[in-house]
Amino acid sequence: MSELLLKSVNALTVSNVETGSSAEKAGVIPGDVLTHINGKPVLDILDYRFHSAYSRLIIKVERDSAAFTLTIRKEQEEDAGLEFENDLGDHIHTCKNKCVFCFIHQQPKKMRRSLYLMDDDFRLSFMHGNYITLTNLSELEWRRILDQKLSPLYVSVHSTDPELRGKLLGKREPAPILPQLREMAQHRIDVHAQIVLCPNLNDGEALEKTISELAAEHPSITGRRSGVLSVAIVPVGMTQFRAKLPKLQGVEREYARDLITRINSYSKQFLKSLGTRFIWLGDEWRYLAEKPFPGKAHYEDFPQLEDGIGTVRLFLEDLRRISRRLPARAASSVSATLVTAELPAPQVKKMADRFNQIQGVDINVCVVKNLFFGGNINIAGLLTGQDIIERLKQFPESKQTVFIPTICLKDGNIFLDDLTVEDARNELGLNLRVVGVKPGDLAASLGFLHSDSPGSLHPKGWYMEEQAAVV
Repeated sequence: MSELLLKSVNALTVSNVETGSSAEKAGVIPGDVLTHINGKPVLDILDYRFHSAYSRLIIKVERDSAAFTLTIRKEQEEDAGLEFENDLGDHIHTCKNKCVFCFIHQQPKKMRRSLYLMDDDFRLSFMHGNYITLTNLSELEWRRILDQKLSPLYVSVHSTDPELRGKLLGKREPAPILPQLREMAQHRIDVHAQIVLCPNLNDGEALEKTISELAAEHPSITGRRSGVLSVAIVPVGMTQFRAKLPKLQGVEREYARDLITRINSYSKQFLKSLGTRFIWLGDEWRYLAEKPFPGKAHYEDFPQLEDGIGTVRLFLEDLRRISRRLPARAASSVSATLVTAELPAPQVKKMADRFNQIQGVDINVCVVKNLFFGGNINIAGLLTGQDIIERLKQFPESKQTVFIPTICLKDGNIFLDDLTVEDARNELGLNLRVVGVKPGDLAASLGFLHSDSPGSLHPKGWYMEEQAAVV
């Protein structure tokens, strides 16, 4: 998200009141702090939406250090007309686990504070698709999930064996997950599960057991309306900053190839027994295995897009879609360099090749190795300004105009290492431009398309940051 809410106020501060709305008629004004609706505390936007569905709302607000009560009358389910400064009135709920593979623990010191925040917040799971362990919940929070039926949730399972899961999460005690998944299903809450695969820890027979036990919680098996709908398997990510952390084994090409073969076999079986492939591999596996990416149909309705699974295919689909609309000749000559990371480089080069078929276009690709984090980190979203700057200095083929993907930046301007786009421009003397993550975004930026706004695959409008993408 663009800004992480670290300060706790245990209420929602009104930022705007819609003109003519029921809230305005009741006397609510910007700056009011909403604390209760019908006697229920309001800690976040989910509380607000859940408790404001009634036609008569008795709200408690604070204004200029004074507390008073207002009554809002409206149609049932009608929005009262309030907007708030933040979706979360209390602080983000953080993670107390010490997962053996935690990326936060693998970062260097002295980076911006928000980069070290380990969230394990069920509200961010529901609103933004963040993965949670369900191990940091109070009993009150667990009851709230069930009562408000926050579905779907995205759960980091890693293993269904309680002892092994506890070890992976860095806990001294077992961490069973199946009882929680079953109770959520009984309350009509769907789950999308994630497995961070660590060689010699939760693979092999442990992985087979996890897959089998999660599949047994699918609605087509249990007969319930809800359950575990999908499973994502992503490789453990390791940086060069793992001193004093548990030793882990990295993933090699042959390991990735073997895993793809085995998961494809599972997927075929599940397609017959569950009506869905059920389990999907992160795009990194096929990059590591040097294998082609499946077609769009393989990903069904992209249930694990929140985990970045299928972003390469969506990139290629977007390239195919816009290719029919690209001109044969550019109105004026185009010369540019595209910056990307190692994983998406082959796809970005395909895009450059297609654009170079347009007469008057000369585009090349600068692939940046992630020296800052090192290890096996190879996605564009974790590129730093300093690595991009140094690589462009060593890239003699660089054009004067260079496109940087938005996925590298916070608020469209700041890299992970707090360098800005302007800092990079000044040091390189190049015309750095920020562009979206789809081929259509580049085409629009170059003036080849007047607009590019296809519908989103994601069913919600909760996103506060750009979804993980391939470029």
